[in-house]
Amino acid sequence: MSKNDHDLHKRDKCADPSPYPEIKVVRENPFYAALLMDDYAGLISEFTAINQYLYHHLFFEDIDEELGKLLENVAITEMHHMEILASVIKKLGGNPIIRGTYSTCCNFWNGTFIHYGSGLCERLKADIDSEYKAINEYNKHICMMDDHYIKAILQRIILDEKLHIKLFNKALLKFCGCTYRAIS
Repeated sequence: MSKNDHDLHKRDKCADPSPYPEIKVVRENPFYAALLMDDYAGLISEFTAINQYLYHHLFFEDIDEELGKLLENVAITEMHHMEILASVIKKLGGNPIIRGTYSTCCNFWNGTFIHYGSGLCERLKADIDSEYKAINEYNKHICMMDDHYIKAILQRIILDEKLHIKLFNKALLKFCGCTYRAIS
């Protein structure tokens, strides 16, 4: 997938406007691939976010069509992140199967990773928490890697995650009368 293909997959208002960097790596690196497997389909991962947001979407669309669409579009943006990570993992010599590495003890992903929650406000707060946790994991992995291409890719994904926090907080203010900042 080329750089322009990634920009075509952006969801309106759910992705930062800046372009995604080209999917490149300095060289194959199994350790980096293993780190990214956790971002891909580990406990705190794009795969977890996709499934959590789609689950929440099922409830939110009954409350407010625009809120339901927001969760659906954010999930699609997370799918795009997952696709990017899969491409990087492959270039690093890894195999992007649906499992984490360190966060899951190399076990496959499962539905217990999702925060299902109850009620709109609790679910939105859980979604905000998920974004903060993802940013923390990406920043940790950026510090552990010496590959400027991967760092640029992860920093670009972080821009989308920060936007998702803003969008979820806007919805939280509208429907619950508050905003939320996760404690890291």
